Amino acid sequence: MSSGQNSPYLPASTPRSADVVLYLDLDGVVHHEKVLWHPRKGIYMSPYEAAGHSLFEWVPILESVLQPHPAVALVLSSTWCIRPGYSATLKRLAATLSARFIGGTYHKRVHGVDPWNLSMFRTTPRGVQVQEDAQRRRPQQWIALDDDLEDWPDSCRQNLVACEGTTGLSNPEVQHELREKLRSCHVALSARTP
Repeated sequence: MSSGQNSPYLPASTPRSADVVLYLDLDGVVHHEKVLWHPRKGIYMSPYEAAGHSLFEWVPILESVLQPHPAVALVLSSTWCIRPGYSATLKRLAATLSARFIGGTYHKRVHGVDPWNLSMFRTTPRGVQVQEDAQRRRPQQWIALDDDLEDWPDSCRQNLVACEGTTGLSNPEVQHELREKLRSCHVALSARTP
């Protein structure tokens, strides 16, 4: 599926937006990438491949990096949008962080609920999902924090803060790059304001 105006999915209403949006993946970003799902247990950390790690263990780092930027809004760009779902995911986060969310890259109104549309969304590269969402929301500036690095459109690579799935936001270099990109967004917005 190509991005842009050729997309067959049109929002049923205007998507929520902000001047600066951070597209946030979860697995491999706010916790180790080795996350499992079970019909009875739900989502949990692999006790074998990620021993000693826990879900959302690096969220305090994210909160710290975002703290100087209260106007930055978050969009969930993760398979968690589908399972357990956007609302269920936000319930697992602290209120201060969940209050920043304005939506997800997957939405039933936009992408439909039938298995074919769901399959099309799942097979669309993450970078294209994010790009299409940014085109719908139209933020002035956006950044993506993700460990899914395959097939990002060249036009969006400068917006990507790449994580390594086993270290995510715990990596000081990732933290530094995110801080710098947030600072650059603030400078760019300030330059537009008369």
